[in-house]
Amino acid sequence: MNEFDNLASLDLRSLSEILATHAPTVPELGRGQWLGVVELMTMRLTDECGSLPAESWATCSLALSYALEAAVASGSIDQRESVIRRLNLSVALLQRVPLNAEVDILNPGHLVDLLFQEIPMSVEEARDLSVDWRALDIAQIRLLRAVKNLVSPALSLARLVPREVDGRLKAWEEVFPSLP
Repeated sequence: MNEFDNLASLDLRSLSEILATHAPTVPELGRGQWLGVVELMTMRLTDECGSLPAESWATCSLALSYALEAAVASGSIDQRESVIRRLNLSVALLQRVPLNAEVDILNPGHLVDLLFQEIPMSVEEARDLSVDWRALDIAQIRLLRAVKNLVSPALSLARLVPREVDGRLKAWEEVFPSLP
């Protein structure tokens, strides 16, 4: 068995405990394998979140963060994709478990901060570009699409926990329908 197979055979708690210690190292797994670890963590967290004990959430959150960082470092995904995956997973989790400001993947404020660190343009720029996006060159359309992919789960998060989410998303909610 190789390192990835060993990880895949573990339950969520055991997998999380190992990844939270930053093991295996990035070079120990290939690009596709790190993406597999991210997908494994995502699937297991989504499937088991309802029965996960409170004391395991911090470890699982650290493990997911490391898996995403390793996937970025290995070249499996870029930083933007990492944030999109984290936001989408958090929305799925927060539909089933309560928010928790001490656990990054259950902390809406932290998640929205990640969005605004990664978003490649202001809401005003997105509004201006999206007016006639079909006339733009393909690179600009792709950039607007990336913005939409980042904003979409954040808006879902805002609908789930409206009192907990940053007011800056209100302007994005207005621009969102016009994005390609």
